[in-house]
Amino acid sequence: MGAKKALDIPDGWLLDPKGNWLLLFHKDIAPKDASPQFYMDKWEATQLGTPFKFKNRRKVNLEPALETWRELIDNGWRHINNQYGKSIL
Repeated sequence: MGAKKALDIPDGWLLDPKGNWLLLFHKDIAPKDASPQFYMDKWEATQLGTPFKFKNRRKVNLEPALETWRELIDNGWRHINNQYGKSIL
């Protein structure tokens, strides 16, 4: 089994189609076991599409993180190239 390519790892910010919400996907750098873990942080967005108010955090394995990422992209969410920090919290 080979290493995952960068495109197979959800990482960065997604902005919802209406510009109201941002989700930050980032890898847990200290997983407790061999399975990679990811945080999904939900933020309210400003009118400029920047993070404004933290709402909640979920921690999931790689497969649910990928599934959520792909589903959001398929539903019109956009990957934002701006990186406001790997973790604002």
